[in-house]
Order: sequence, then structure tokens, then C-alpha cells
Amino acid sequence: MAVSEYACALVTDSCCDLPREIVDSYGVQVLEFPYVLDGEEHLDDLGDSMSREAFYTAMRDGALPTTAQVPMTAYLSAFRAAAEKGVPVVFLSFSSALSGTYDTALIARDSVRKEHPYAEIHVVDSRSASTAQALLVLEAGRLHAEGATAREIASWAEINKQRINGYFTIETLEHLRRGGRISDMAAAAGAMLDVRPVLRLDRDGALVIDKVTRGRKKSMRAVADTFSARAENPATRPVVIAHADCPDDARVLESLLRDRCELGEVVHIGVGPVIGAHTGPGMLACVFWGKERDA
Repeated sequence: MAVSEYACALVTDSCCDLPREIVDSYGVQVLEFPYVLDGEEHLDDLGDSMSREAFYTAMRDGALPTTAQVPMTAYLSAFRAAAEKGVPVVFLSFSSALSGTYDTALIARDSVRKEHPYAEIHVVDSRSASTAQALLVLEAGRLHAEGATAREIASWAEINKQRINGYFTIETLEHLRRGGRISDMAAAAGAMLDVRPVLRLDRDGALVIDKVTRGRKKSMRAVADTFSARAENPATRPVVIAHADCPDDARVLESLLRDRCELGEVVHIGVGPVIGAHTGPGMLACVFWGKERDA
């Protein structure tokens, strides 16, 4: 199906981390986050120009990447192009608790509506990031490909987004320390004790510590145990496993999940620079449909 044949335009940002072939197959337009690595500015184009492996190799070699917001001009261009063609838009945004992306999209929407008063532009705060955002976009993409209207997709996303559960663990606390998420003292103590926190997305889309474990294997088992307790119908709904350049651990995590539940579709995704710059190499996540998120 050509993009012009869709009932609406489905747009998201590159924090979704979905593989290029998936977003293209569903006709999803992706707005790219900029980031700086070793003093050079790049665009997060889902790994087209710089592979995930190259990005994390640079980090392991000492690079300290920084990220910035998608520029206002990108939203204006996407929304205006659709409005000029009379095509309704749904934009699924990176969590407003972690970025100004959602607020910027609202400003762009209102600006385009001044030029095109009848433009139909739905901006949805996914309350998610990376693989959790990917799961919402993946399901919205399927609706999109089936010919759902913009209003139907936006309504569905608002109703269902709190059922996306995202749990992840990290290899080291150092990158969270550098980003100001934890104190120097907490990071030092964590390194000494081999602490591996399991984090999750709360109802606002913010990151909170769910539990604290010691050692990589225990943290992975904790993620798998949480999946077993909270997942709903994993045999018929897709499960996403994401990793920051640790594919072997991703396969181990899938095996742990399969030991606990019958699984259907499992999608492996490499985490991109928007999240990877703040978590570092070794981040491992499991995202799935389940019980509504806790506070």
C-alpha cells in the first residue's frame, strides 16, 4: 500500500527505536532526534548512517554523547505538509516526563492550525520511551495499515497506552550519574556492591526504580519474573526485547521469558542514541502488554 493510500498520516519520533524496515512497512514517518558524538552532530535516523554497534563502541571507548530535542521545524514541516493535502495526522510522542517533545509538538500543531483551521492533527503523549514507545507505534502501525482513521488511532492509543509495561536493567550506574539521575555517592556504592537496579515506566511516563538486585543474572531474572506476573496474553500479543549492544543477553532474557510463559511474536530491537546516551551500553529491556501501570 502506498503512503498516499492510507486514511491518515502516522508520525512518531526516532526515540521509538523501531527498525527502519518496520516503520517503512507501516508507512510511519519518523522525526529524527539530533545527537552529538565526539564533537560531531548526527541525526538519529534509526541506524541508517551510524550503526548501533558503532555508537556503543564509541561510548565504550570514552565518548560522552549528548542529545537534543527534535527541532520545531521538523514538526511544522510534517504537520503542514499533511494539512496542505487535507490528510489527518496522528503524532505519537516520546514521553512528556522525559522530554519536551510532546510540548513542542503541541505548539507546532497550534501554529499549523492557525494557517489551516480545518487541519486534523492529533498529538498523543505516549508516556513511553524507546521500546515501550515502539510497542505503541507497532500496534498503531498495524491499525494504520488496516485503514483506521486518525481519530480511531489516536483514541485507541490514549485508551491503551497505560497497558504497555516497560522494565529494564543496566550494566553500570555511571551513565545515570553523569546524567544527574543519581548521586556520585550512590553510583560509587552501587559499583562497589555490584548493584543492578530494575527500572520501569510509571503512569506519567517517568523512570522509577522498581527493585534493586545484585549482579547481572539476578537483574535479568527479576525482569523475567515481573513479566510473568504482569503480562497479559503474551502468546497472542507481541513482546519486545531491546538491548544496547548486548545481543547475547537479549537472547538469554528471551529464554528466561519462555521458561515462564508461552510466547508468540518476540521482536528484538537495538536501543538507539536517544536513550543509549543516558543508559550506556548493556541496557536490557522487556516491553509487553499487561496490567495497567502502577503509580
